[in-house]
Amino acid sequence: MLPPNDVEDVLSCLPQALVRVGPDLRVQWCEEGFAAKTGVVLAPGGTLVDVLEHGRSLDALERAIRDGRTHSGHVITRALRQVRVQVKPAHAGGAWLVVEPSGVDDEGAFSQAVREIARAVGESLEVDRVCSAAVVSLVRCAQVRRAEVFLYEEDDATLRRMAVSDLDGHELPGDAFNPAEDPYRQALALRQPQLGIQRGYGDAVGSVFAAVPLCAPRRTVGLLLIYKEQGVSFSVRELEMWSAAASQLAVAVENARLLREAQAALRVREEFMSIASHELKTPLTPLKLGLYSMERRIAAGQPVELASVLKSKRQVDRLAGLVEDLLDASRLELGRLALDSSPLEVGQLVAEVVDHFRHAFERPFSVEVPPDGVWVLGDRDRLEQVLVNLLENAHKYSPAGAPIAVRVQRTADAARIQVQDHGIGIPGADQGQVFQRFYRARNVSHRNFGGLGLGLFISHSIVKMHGGALALRSLEGEGSTFTMDLPRMSAHEVRRLPRRVLVLDEDRSQEAAAERTLRAEGFEVFTVQNGAEALRQATHLPVDLIVLSTSATQPQMASFLETFATLPRARPVPILLAGDSRPWWAQENTGLCPRPYRADELLAGVHHVLGRERRRTVSPVESEVVLATPA
Repeated sequence: MLPPNDVEDVLSCLPQALVRVGPDLRVQWCEEGFAAKTGVVLAPGGTLVDVLEHGRSLDALERAIRDGRTHSGHVITRALRQVRVQVKPAHAGGAWLVVEPSGVDDEGAFSQAVREIARAVGESLEVDRVCSAAVVSLVRCAQVRRAEVFLYEEDDATLRRMAVSDLDGHELPGDAFNPAEDPYRQALALRQPQLGIQRGYGDAVGSVFAAVPLCAPRRTVGLLLIYKEQGVSFSVRELEMWSAAASQLAVAVENARLLREAQAALRVREEFMSIASHELKTPLTPLKLGLYSMERRIAAGQPVELASVLKSKRQVDRLAGLVEDLLDASRLELGRLALDSSPLEVGQLVAEVVDHFRHAFERPFSVEVPPDGVWVLGDRDRLEQVLVNLLENAHKYSPAGAPIAVRVQRTADAARIQVQDHGIGIPGADQGQVFQRFYRARNVSHRNFGGLGLGLFISHSIVKMHGGALALRSLEGEGSTFTMDLPRMSAHEVRRLPRRVLVLDEDRSQEAAAERTLRAEGFEVFTVQNGAEALRQATHLPVDLIVLSTSATQPQMASFLETFATLPRARPVPILLAGDSRPWWAQENTGLCPRPYRADELLAGVHHVLGRERRRTVSPVESEVVLATPA
């Protein structure tokens, strides 16, 4: 007998949906409102395989239909919805399927969970406790088998599981959480909840879960993962409710972190005030005593010892350095630290700074520089400040007599400076924080090692302002290596820089003639009657060539040679002698040009010496001694 004409109207009143399939799982008939009831779109001629997820539950459903058996179970649709299916074998083959959606809109459970989360937030603002309370509340109050909270680490972009609650006490299958996979990636990118399937958990085919982003007002702080009970799926209303709960949890986490940061800042401030008071008082006490002693001696008509003045001066310098560090830190905080950049040869700067330390301290210092110049565009004074700070730290934290090595290297696009010591080193846990303001490593005693903890912060900031990077490699008890990379000037920019020539001639008219000729050729020229003073003035940048008159008097030449031998130089400076013959102290291969100067002869001699020097640096051979010191 045919069914009544109004049977479709009756079926529309039922929550279940009806479909008839053949042994091959192809749809023979389905009621008109099937998609509205189940969320699954079926049409006559289609197949169940196209709309259901592959797995053991679909296999069981298929076997029951083909074997003509009754069956009841849950399957997961391609839209990641979980539906309950009952199979009733048909007389002519195939089967009738009664399908109903799973999922609840339990606002009572939601309200209870939210209340418990709010209570946990009120009792504590610790991140761990807030997250633990949230997952326990979800599992206890809702139809949730498992809940997990993943938060971004504060110092990087990795997610770490902070809390988990499970009805059966199980771990996540394989513990294979990968935030780069869907639906985690989509939930984080879209800031919207996403559904997924966790294979091997819950029923035979896997468990449906929701990845809900924890969205605070300013940023996404993590993920909330919710796994449903076996045979139960998520409804749209449920996802909306748990998204609201996740937002509350995210705000709580953000507030807890802000509170912790504020407490840490207060601790740093209090510690800094204590250290700063001690550090500023330390030089003031001996300075005050020294000045009082000098005052008494002057009042008594007694001479003041030079040693007392020098001691007081050292304390003043130390006090000035502490104040300057505080001012620099303040300028950096306000964005008012300006750079005065110009072309700078790194090897020459390193040679000068290390030479100062070599004379100030009884400690072996070694310097390695490339044979040709390494140029950067930078503020010389500020980069010198960074080098001084790195060398002072290396000296301060190294045992007496331990060597300190400074290396200059040329990388693909950077000038690299490394300062290596063999001192106390820095613990691994502190290495990521040494460039922060006021931070000092745990193995540094305030009593034995003074300082405000600002030097590395200022140095790191100055290098960053130059577009470079300052990095650390250290092993506690074995020493540290600080590496500074600065953007290197291109070869084209370096070629455009003027070559620097120092002209030393006792005859002012000859000196002026040489200067005019060289300047017309594009050279930068220094001329001073006193050769020693000329070398000191030219020391901040490398001199490419010295034109030296051979007719200078012996005292003038001795003064020049003495200064030349003592001033710091990153590389040997070639010399072009001007005169009729080479003096006794010059080597045979030293360049020679006639004097009085003629433009063509002077320029030929200068270009010959510079060309020979360029070939030597490109293909280095055994170093030649250009100038010998007289006996």
